[in-house]
Amino acid sequence: MAPSVFASVALFLTACQSQVVPQYSRPGQLTGTAFGVPGVNAAYDYVIVGSGIAGSVVAARLTEHSNATVALIEAGGFYEFGNGNWSQIPAYSNRWIRQAPNMPQPLIDWGLFTEPQVNGGVLRYTQGKNLGGSSGRNQMLYHRGSKGSYQAWAEKVGDDAYLWENMLPFFKRTMQFSDNAERRPENAAEGVYDADAFSAEGGPLQVSLSAHVEPIADYAPAMLESIGLRRQPGSSSGTLDGYAAWQYTVDPETGLRSSAESSLLQQAFGRPSLTTYINSQARNIVFNGTRATGVNVTINGQYPFVLSARKEVISAAGAWHSPQLLMVSGIGPRSTLEKFNISVVSDLRGVGQHIQDTCAVGGPSIEIKAPEYEALRNSSTQERTWAANSLLINNASGPLSTGGGGIVAWYKIPEGVRAQMSPRARSALAALPSDWPELEFVPTSSESTLSVNATNKVLASLNVLLVAASSRGNVTIRSASNLDAPIINPNWLTDPIDQEVAVHGYRMAREALRSLDPKVRVGGEVFPGNNVTSDAELLEAITSRLSPVHHAGGGCGMGKAGDPNAVVDSKGRVFGVQSLRVIDSSSFALVPPGHTQGSTYAHAEKLVQDVLDDM
Repeated sequence: MAPSVFASVALFLTACQSQVVPQYSRPGQLTGTAFGVPGVNAAYDYVIVGSGIAGSVVAARLTEHSNATVALIEAGGFYEFGNGNWSQIPAYSNRWIRQAPNMPQPLIDWGLFTEPQVNGGVLRYTQGKNLGGSSGRNQMLYHRGSKGSYQAWAEKVGDDAYLWENMLPFFKRTMQFSDNAERRPENAAEGVYDADAFSAEGGPLQVSLSAHVEPIADYAPAMLESIGLRRQPGSSSGTLDGYAAWQYTVDPETGLRSSAESSLLQQAFGRPSLTTYINSQARNIVFNGTRATGVNVTINGQYPFVLSARKEVISAAGAWHSPQLLMVSGIGPRSTLEKFNISVVSDLRGVGQHIQDTCAVGGPSIEIKAPEYEALRNSSTQERTWAANSLLINNASGPLSTGGGGIVAWYKIPEGVRAQMSPRARSALAALPSDWPELEFVPTSSESTLSVNATNKVLASLNVLLVAASSRGNVTIRSASNLDAPIINPNWLTDPIDQEVAVHGYRMAREALRSLDPKVRVGGEVFPGNNVTSDAELLEAITSRLSPVHHAGGGCGMGKAGDPNAVVDSKGRVFGVQSLRVIDSSSFALVPPGHTQGSTYAHAEKLVQDVLDDM
């Protein structure tokens, strides 16, 4: 929407100093009375640890499609209460997800920090501690892995159920898609998509194209095409080769975040077979021999009680906490367990190992003086904020209804470039499926529709993310108690292959930025600077901008029986014990390229169907 329209709308507002939005997916909705009483032992058919994306899917589907009783244990509460509009309004999704001094929001975050990384820095690793988990605080980006990545998954675990065509129904099952055509702005013409990737029968998670696109999106297609990328119809059809409009987990009817809690759990709360324990932490899994029989639980380390499982315990505690929970319960590398005097139930050396994770390394930036941004300076930030409030509340649109710049690009390093890389890098990249991109590019700007003012500069960047990392991380326990945070070490950029890929990514991002119209560009490169030219200099710049993307997986990795590094089988069942599954991103066999939200929903849908089939 043009700035003059923002100003005109603002003139008619009477009071919009803050955003007033519904606290749930339906105004005035009750959340039910099926919440557990702390300190009281109880028994259920299934006990689920963690109500993130996966745990919410499992709880919702078990109570929807069976008569089983289910206990859902969540260490946090409602993000709508703990973080309010800061979680619900998409534009605020980047708050409390980066480094100090922007510290964790303890009401919705675990407050995890990494071990020192390749640049010597200790980085904060955001993880949602609330109903819905990180779906209640992420940047709402939705897409799916490549077809080849699921072919590789199926081969690794020896189960064709993971082939793309067999996983597609599980992707479709969770969500309802909207192209948001009636609300999309004029500069959003790139919002094409493949309708066959979605089903009108899916739901209740809402996925939509954005009802607002930042000005940087006007320049992104030409930049990306200058380095050989072409437009593709979205990123949910199993093809990641080119650029497309982002799809967001945003409800098109409200313009607000759609999470695992606001969709799946809000429906499940009305079912008497579900009992949810909020602000409750699972301390360890209880075993009778090698059979999981329940979970020890406390509230802030007090009021201990036991939730017994007549059928199964399901760990859905997340990428870092499921491996931790298994280890403090006696499942993991024997040497680690014995170090803390934990009785060994199953000696599985793969627990907490071989973790794959995407990382971001910033990107080159230049100053721009684009007419779209210059026009915004004609209205005050207050006027634009008031107008944005009105657009969100009255039309579910405008700059508050989106969490990003609107465009994503997937890049496969050409054969000619690979030929100039090290032999080890050439071998590793050749081993990837042919449709697995190594790099993700995200066009961004330093200022947004709401933040640009009369004096600040606007920097355009093409951010670089590594989505085929060779580096492997790990997680272990600090003590025998999971009240102590796990020791997490993503090990980003430690493998020289990733360093080579990142340097090439910076060179391509530079080339794309330099293709901008000279009338728009102002001066030379701001970061890392025109004088930074060698691989070593670029790598130094890259490591200085290293940051998490929060997409770890594989710490309870899926594999074949007999694989010494596998923790679970293709149905999520933990090797060496009975009645215990891990259903979350930690039980990925591999982390598909890109962002894990869509893959985690489908993973949970597939594995909970296995639970239902085994009843």
